[in-house]
Amino acid sequence: MRVASPARIAECAEAVDAGEIIVLPTRRWYMLCTDSTDERACAQLFVGKGRPSGKPLALVAGSNADVEARFRLSPAARRLAAAFWPGDLGLRLPWAVSEAGRWWLGMDGALVTRDPWLVGELAARTRNPPATTVVSRSTAADAADREPALTLAEVEQFVDRTSLPVRIVIDGGVCPIGRGLSVVDCMSEPRVVREGAVHAKALGAVLAADGGHAG
Repeated sequence: MRVASPARIAECAEAVDAGEIIVLPTRRWYMLCTDSTDERACAQLFVGKGRPSGKPLALVAGSNADVEARFRLSPAARRLAAAFWPGDLGLRLPWAVSEAGRWWLGMDGALVTRDPWLVGELAARTRNPPATTVVSRSTAADAADREPALTLAEVEQFVDRTSLPVRIVIDGGVCPIGRGLSVVDCMSEPRVVREGAVHAKALGAVLAADGGHAG
């Protein structure tokens, strides 16, 4: 694993396009990223993290137009995207074409977001939207190993313990928020399924304006 500066984002995109795994910082915590169409690379994330196969990875889009091309968005989903993207909101959206579903992303739909920093820049450079998941163990016996990595030292410790073949990690310093995405399920009637970095009251205000429900 090689540690690099944020200026090396183009090299990160090349690595992802080649089916490699990289680690990038976000405002929330460090994230594992790879090509969302590469089953082998995505499967390595599940194995390394001990992640249940029924818990899909998140997809990071490079633009709202890319999301529109791949998914069906309701009026409520579009309002949420306009209000909070790029940002710390994930939307569970149905695929525009049912055959697009993959087990590691979700067969009927996927959790989609747009990142305002390096992961978003990565998504704008790669051939396919990157699949992502937090740097942490999902099923570790030690509770500390299940905590998301907020620092480079914690990323290095995670890689040492899991032996995941991480090609590059970008040193972004300390991730300040330490909270996950807020998630709204937009597969049918919109509903908030997880409150995270975006306050539930803010989500509720947008959904109320559209006639949706905050819970």
